[in-house]
Amino acid sequence: MRRRELLVGSGTAATVALSGYAGAVADDAADASQSGLSADPESLLELLPAESALDTTYRRLHYARVGETDGSELEYVIRHISEHADEIDGEFDTDAVSAAVSVVAGDDDFGISAASGSFGRLTSGDAVERGEWRIGTLDSDAAFASADGRLVVVSVSERDPTDIAETVVDAATGETDTVLVDPEATAPVFERLADSNDIVFLPNLDKARHLEFTDGVASLAVGFDQPRETGSGTVESEYVFEPASDAAVDDDWITERLERFEQGEVVETTVTREGAFVRVDAVIDQPPERDRDAAPDARIRVRSHADDGLATIEHVGGESVDTADLEVWVDGELADVQLADERDSFSEGDTVELETGPIADVGLRWIDESEDVYYYYDRTLVGSESFESSYDAATETAEITYDGDLAADPDRLEVVHRQSDEYRNDRRPDTDRSAVTDVSGSLTRGDTITVDDVTYGDRVSLELTAPPNPNRGQQSLAHVRVRPPRLSLRRHEGTLVVRYHGDQERDADDFRLLFDDEPADVQFADRAETLSSDTELEFGEVPHGTTVAVEWLEPDDPSVIEERVLRPHARVDITYDDEDGTAVADYTDGEEIPADDLELRINTEPADRQPADEYETFAPGDDLSTAVTPFAVVKLVWTGPEDTEDVLGRTFVGPESLDATYDPDAETVELVYTGEQPADPSVLSIDYTSGDRPRSDDREDFNPFSGEYDTLTTGDSVVIDDVAADDRITVMLVQKGYNFTSSQSIYHFTPAPRRTFTLENRANGLVAVYRGEDDRDAGAFEFRVDGEPSDVQPADRYDTLTTDDEIELGRFDAGTEVTVEWVAPDDPYEVTDHVVLPDADFDIEYDAEEETVTVEHAGGDEIDAADLGVVVEPSGLEPRGWEEQETVSKGDTTTIDVDSDREPQMVAVVFGERQTISHERIDE
Repeated sequence: MRRRELLVGSGTAATVALSGYAGAVADDAADASQSGLSADPESLLELLPAESALDTTYRRLHYARVGETDGSELEYVIRHISEHADEIDGEFDTDAVSAAVSVVAGDDDFGISAASGSFGRLTSGDAVERGEWRIGTLDSDAAFASADGRLVVVSVSERDPTDIAETVVDAATGETDTVLVDPEATAPVFERLADSNDIVFLPNLDKARHLEFTDGVASLAVGFDQPRETGSGTVESEYVFEPASDAAVDDDWITERLERFEQGEVVETTVTREGAFVRVDAVIDQPPERDRDAAPDARIRVRSHADDGLATIEHVGGESVDTADLEVWVDGELADVQLADERDSFSEGDTVELETGPIADVGLRWIDESEDVYYYYDRTLVGSESFESSYDAATETAEITYDGDLAADPDRLEVVHRQSDEYRNDRRPDTDRSAVTDVSGSLTRGDTITVDDVTYGDRVSLELTAPPNPNRGQQSLAHVRVRPPRLSLRRHEGTLVVRYHGDQERDADDFRLLFDDEPADVQFADRAETLSSDTELEFGEVPHGTTVAVEWLEPDDPSVIEERVLRPHARVDITYDDEDGTAVADYTDGEEIPADDLELRINTEPADRQPADEYETFAPGDDLSTAVTPFAVVKLVWTGPEDTEDVLGRTFVGPESLDATYDPDAETVELVYTGEQPADPSVLSIDYTSGDRPRSDDREDFNPFSGEYDTLTTGDSVVIDDVAADDRITVMLVQKGYNFTSSQSIYHFTPAPRRTFTLENRANGLVAVYRGEDDRDAGAFEFRVDGEPSDVQPADRYDTLTTDDEIELGRFDAGTEVTVEWVAPDDPYEVTDHVVLPDADFDIEYDAEEETVTVEHAGGDEIDAADLGVVVEPSGLEPRGWEEQETVSKGDTTTIDVDSDREPQMVAVVFGERQTISHERIDE
């Protein structure tokens, strides 16, 4: 698979900002609706809460509309889902995704991935029902929310993931603002890029990393017809700039920023000013495309020897490489000495010394100009081992000391101070670049570069003034990152637990605990003398509704670094009895709650009966019933201080009252109302999605029910014509208020079976489990192994398939692809695709001092080294590792250098560049 690395402004890498591991999206918008759920950006963005709803800042949103595509191309957008997919009950496969969106919040505080497609509602052992949604915990750092055809996974570092998942559902059901409202630029930006299949939106450029073109730009979005990871040559892209309010915008201003943003050559632009935004339609000649598979299979290393002023290039194994295809790059230019100067090929054991001086950026690139592809065998930053960094909090100074043997030219260096305004009283520029002025003459051993006024949240790095080599980003020779302390608050069985995150030990009396703005009776210093990594302190029982805050006292002005309102521990099950038309809220587990703090709501209005009408306190064992008509949302809400609300229980009345059948010969769907209670059809709308009709035959408010019935009773039905097997019918509930209209899906039907089988690896081999809710003819399905019919077929065991029927398929080698096809139509329809993964364990270790990640095969199957890769996010987005051996078995290790000033957050071992077989999050 080919991938393109997109570089941004002043040679600064934006791979993390605008592309991702294994690419981003597929390339065919025409097939985007194959899943049936709407692939419109608005539909998915409505699953993302507003910044204000989560008290955070979004750094990056990425939307992808996809068609039939290799699942690995979606890996970055749905990375949080991929990390935890095997922990959720139910089959999730990237092939079933029609559209996806991801968001990165704050300082990597958390991330959210949301996907829509042809998969069912997933669950877990502790999942809680909230109407059509299920919310469950995956581990201490992750949670999910799932409805039919929609899945959202939240990954966090310090916050309660379930709280965020609850807020996601609030956004999805219209109970809180979505990202379409906040940030304010979201809606107008995505409206302007609605025709794009791949959209990257940076709503807060003052918070963006790796971007150095942000002066005068408040936000930026880029829309691609096809992702930059596919194809090469000339492409058309759309850009939406939001200039800062004080920016003087003219065509030169726009052109200059676009050229600093784009690595490719800007050939043509059309500029349109639309209110507060500037839209640019541009034609870009793309740079070559990275293609590891196209390059000869060789292992070549470039190593730094700064004290000798050299870099060595050594062929350590694999195929010989024609030197005519190799380029040595130094500081953004072709080196004076090239490998082709003295030899025709570069083979195992060959070594070349390159004179670089004490500081240089060196890379060896293979390139095929006829195919417009390239691959870097290796790169090194000569001199990165020659600097030591430190920070003095008392004087707010960062120091970078030179420790090299050779004198260096300070004019080749610049200091980059990326500032944060979070702990400053005055707003200042976010990034300051300055020359090295501490040294007169040459930089020699012991010379120190001092940067003043470096406060918490700031980052300081020492970088080359020379441009980076082609297709690569600028790296830092040294860096200092000054982080404020990080803590998290949670309430466990009534007890307040505070956890300290971070490697730096801190005095406990540097922190103050506040309850409702007053100092708590028991403080940090009463529980411990110092706080070290993962220290947990308990502060006794604290009632729900208390506003808990932690102040950090070390800065000149104490600042609140964590704050939250403690929510009650409660689980309320709400069930609906269709026979008598009542909903019952049953308090099953939790603590006593004053009834006055609770409100039972039907849709957005209070119900006629409230907990306070029958109870002073609402406690486990209590229940409350109320009359409800079909097609309504019923929920019990706790209201706390500062407009805090927490939904304790929720259900949706009505989905079980709809059924559908499909006539493949007539291509019609009959929708039937099966409920026992009369229902109002006017609140319904039917969304009809197919490959060539994006929505309801282009008819708005399509509702044949209301056209035929004033009131729905049992057995009432409507027929929808011209429905192909892969079309999808979605029944929507439409709610109209004084100044809003909201809709949510309540029932889905697709004629073709979708994800009706899961393939599970068990002790006796691979087992196919039928998960469909409808009975189907077993002879309508066929199992195929690597494209050929399997020896075992569904019809060998069953005449009719019912839910949870199992079929043993046998054992298969790792890498075998097993598919299930629906063969009833003339053109077979793939239902499920499964790649057999090796059964192996891996130990992952990060050495912060050496800045390396070591992965060891800890036992299990022997695996071909060519099929294995290691991805270190976010510092590296390409699989690496085990390049010097043919197979990997127990005890084998690979060590990977972390080439970034950012510590790794996640390390994944991938099989075939497609499937994650082991991963571990690295605690910063």
